[in-house]
Amino acid sequence: MKKKKLELPVLWMEQTEGTDEWYVGMHYGGGPYEIYEAEDMISMGLGFSGNQIYFIHYPDGEVYAPLKKKENVYYERPVWDEDRFGIAAVDFGKREVIIYSFMPGKEVQILHKIPLTDIHDCYNLRIEASPLTLSRQKDQVYEILWPEKKRFAVKENDSMIYRDGNTLYFSRWAETPEYLEYVVAVNVETGEEISVEKGNLYRMPDGGFWLV
Repeated sequence: MKKKKLELPVLWMEQTEGTDEWYVGMHYGGGPYEIYEAEDMISMGLGFSGNQIYFIHYPDGEVYAPLKKKENVYYERPVWDEDRFGIAAVDFGKREVIIYSFMPGKEVQILHKIPLTDIHDCYNLRIEASPLTLSRQKDQVYEILWPEKKRFAVKENDSMIYRDGNTLYFSRWAETPEYLEYVVAVNVETGEEISVEKGNLYRMPDGGFWLV
C-alpha cells in the first residue's frame, strides 16, 4: 500500500468540489466548530483561539496555509471558483467580514470587507460559487450580502447548494409519504423558481454538474 505522511495538526480533510487537485483541511483546536458557536462565545464575553485552513495539493501532497490562525477570527470552509479559492473570514475583534481570494502559489487577495453591523447575525453565513458570493439563510429567508444585495423568501425545507451565474440551486426535501429530494432552480434577480427536478445535484471535478 502506498502511503504519504503529511505533518499536519488534527483536522478533517475533504476533497474540494469542482477540482480533482485540491483538498481542504480545517483545524479547530478544540472549537468552536461552527461560526454561530464562535459568535455566541464572543457575545458571552469569551474569546477563542481561532481556526486555520490547510490547502493540500494532490498528488504531490504540498501544503499551503496562507492565512494564519488569529485570536477571535473564524474562517469558513473555502470554495473553489474556476482557478482559485474563495474564503470568508469573520474577525470578531475588528467587527468585520473579510472575503479573500487565494490562487495557490500566489499571495492572498482581499476582495471585499463588510462591517458586522451590516449583517444581522452570522448564522449560516457562507461563501459560495460561482461567482464568489457571500450569503446567509435563516428563518425561510435567503440573503445575498455580496457582490450584490438580494433577499427573498424560501421554503422551510430548502437549502442552498450552488450558484451558477444568475441561477441559484436549492435542495428541497419532501415526505409524501416517501422521502424525496428535489433540485430547485431560482432566478437570482427575482427570487422566482425556474424549475423543480427530482434528484440531487453534484458538482464534478471539471466544474460541471450532474443531476442524479
